[in-house]
Amino acid sequence: MKVTDLIELAGFAGASVMLKIDGERATKRWTVVVSGPDLEHSYRCDVNRLDQALARARTALVQLPGDWSWLDDPIDDLDSFAEHYEELGRRGEVVIIDRRGEQRVGFAP
Repeated sequence: MKVTDLIELAGFAGASVMLKIDGERATKRWTVVVSGPDLEHSYRCDVNRLDQALARARTALVQLPGDWSWLDDPIDDLDSFAEHYEELGRRGEVVIIDRRGEQRVGFAP
């Protein structure tokens, strides 16, 4: 499974997962937001690494109703995904990744 597969599969199950890399922050550059089909279920945290963000997303998702057994599948592109977006972050970019794909929302000069 790829990182984008996790985001997409969560969406098919009725949840929303958003990852953000914030190049303007010195620490905790990764943000993960998970929300369920109703607004009662939402989770947000800031962490230093993508693997931490995905672990938190997985923990939040299993709290929602549904079959989340696929969440234990390994993420094949974790390192390359993290390297790509962390490089953008080092350049000062702010990038959001969700079901719609990648959105660059800011760039520090």
